[in-house]
Amino acid sequence: MIKYLLVLLLVISPVFTKMIGAIAMTVNGEPITLYEINAMSSLNHISKEDAVNALIQQKIEDEEIQKNGIYVTPEEIDQKLQQIAQQNKLTMPQFQKAVEKEGKSLANLRKGIGRQIKKEKLYQKILGGKLKKPDESALKQFYTKHKKEFTIPGKIKIQEYASNNPKALQAIRMQPMLMLPQVKITPRILDPKTTNPQLLQLLLQTPTKQFTPIINIGKSVAMFFVESKGKPVTAPFEAVKKNIFLKLMKDQEQANLIAYFEKKKSEADIQVKRKP
Repeated sequence: MIKYLLVLLLVISPVFTKMIGAIAMTVNGEPITLYEINAMSSLNHISKEDAVNALIQQKIEDEEIQKNGIYVTPEEIDQKLQQIAQQNKLTMPQFQKAVEKEGKSLANLRKGIGRQIKKEKLYQKILGGKLKKPDESALKQFYTKHKKEFTIPGKIKIQEYASNNPKALQAIRMQPMLMLPQVKITPRILDPKTTNPQLLQLLLQTPTKQFTPIINIGKSVAMFFVESKGKPVTAPFEAVKKNIFLKLMKDQEQANLIAYFEKKKSEADIQVKRKP
């Protein structure tokens, strides 16, 4: 049986190697293999056609990064890793262990982050001087046309659970009727127009009759049980003005980047060797 498996491996291995190295197409002389297409499709749960487009985009981006002399330093990568660790409330050793626990290597993660930083620098260079800040009238015009997108509950009725002990809050999440002396429960009725934007976002994302995640509030922790949300009303312009500005700027960025890379793609020498 073992001898049979060895023979089978000898037969399969050259075929498998050939499949991995099989070039599906070239972009300005740079190859894209069948293996890369299948891996991109499988990893991102997208069609092979979308995977091909994504890989062509990558090849063009890499070429533009090289042409523009864009580079990243180890210090920039370290800073980004530290930022990610802090966002997850982990020390760097804890973060590294978490990465390894997921079956990934820190070296590969550093490589991926390095490419992402270079890509961000390229985008900034492409967009430099092309973006125009929308004025007040443009913001109001968008608000008027899309008022339905800016509805918020009239009032939000909640129960606030605060404690110095996160485990106590977790216990109540598991058994809502549990009463613990180290947990202070305060009923509140919040007006979304005057509520802290971060808290408001958390409450809006939480369905009624459910707890929010546990969050830090200064030196203690808290969670909120959403009892009810009032009838939706249109948020005032001033309350959503910043969000509209960010959206219009983001839309401009995407439109400019799409136009830039579509032009580069039309100019590129793309030669298809075999269908994926």
